[in-house]
Amino acid sequence: MFFLAMCVMLAAGCAANKPAQVPRPVPAAERPDEAMGKEVRYRIQTQCPGDAMNIKIIISDGVVTLQGVASSQSVAWRAQAAAQSVSGVKAVRSELLVRR
Repeated sequence: MFFLAMCVMLAAGCAANKPAQVPRPVPAAERPDEAMGKEVRYRIQTQCPGDAMNIKIIISDGVVTLQGVASSQSVAWRAQAAAQSVSGVKAVRSELLVRR
């Protein structure tokens, strides 16, 4: 009898709970430039830690422009690849100057 009462109370409690709302992922095409900019900055800092502060990031309609100075060509390439890897980025324009 006790077991039956517990099952009824458990079933009633579960029925009253609504399923958790799962946030809808934002499609890459709808991702705001500001959110992409933060992720591009993070990825460049991860890939080019010594040069990241010398790189200015400009984003307009999903197109990333990188400006500034890189210490080598490989750093410039890594920064460009890091920016391109971010979801929602349509294109990357590198205007980075390589320090000689």
